[in-house]
Amino acid sequence: MMDKKNIQKLKAIHGEIKRYSAEDDHLYTLCKTPNAATFQSYLERYEDDVYEALIYLFDACVLTDETYESDFKLSVANSIAKDVKMASHFSIDPTPQEDEFKKSAALIRQAFLVNPYELPITEYYKLLEEALWLQKHQNTQLEAVYLNAFAKIHSN
Repeated sequence: MMDKKNIQKLKAIHGEIKRYSAEDDHLYTLCKTPNAATFQSYLERYEDDVYEALIYLFDACVLTDETYESDFKLSVANSIAKDVKMASHFSIDPTPQEDEFKKSAALIRQAFLVNPYELPITEYYKLLEEALWLQKHQNTQLEAVYLNAFAKIHSN
């Protein structure tokens, strides 16, 4: 399908690339990690039609120009979605809300001055974890400042 030189070019353009293959390893495809906007669109489509959403996710991530059977597309798309779910688990207390994705994007944008919707979803969650840590650290520092200020005020 592709030689190493072409794969290196794709990695330079898209960052992380994963190889997904059929059970017999005869058929495979290369896929990029979806960015946040693509994954959000996938989630919205998933509510209406699971099949259409999975095909959309596959088409948005596939990097090879070949024709694939529907079963293979669905299998790869399910694997991509599973990889994204694994990337979304991190150690800082996530507090899911109705518009969690938008709040997370705003936090990333404010902390790192990047457009979070253009990031690969794995990078998105890494930056989100760091932004939450920064926010928690800043809150701790602010709390210490307030305690010191109150102590000085009331000791006089």
